[in-house]
Amino acid sequence: MATIANPPTYRNVFFAHLDGLSGTLAQLDDGQVYCFHPDSGGLVPISGYKGLTVLGECGVANAQMILDEMRGGYAHIATSRLQEVA
Repeated sequence: MATIANPPTYRNVFFAHLDGLSGTLAQLDDGQVYCFHPDSGGLVPISGYKGLTVLGECGVANAQMILDEMRGGYAHIATSRLQEVA
């Protein structure tokens, strides 16, 4: 029987503006806070608060979709899981 990892659902995703660009703000598994621009797929690590405006929290479904995209997309997540075989 294979064991499937059940990643936790995070809700700490916020709409934000960073230096005039719209995106979302989230902390990934490595502990670093990133600003994610969904159209370009770019991740910008946040090192300071200059030019950052946090607007409000994303909903649960929207937050999960954004975090999946930040981690490489659905296909990357599905193919990079560890497969255990009994």
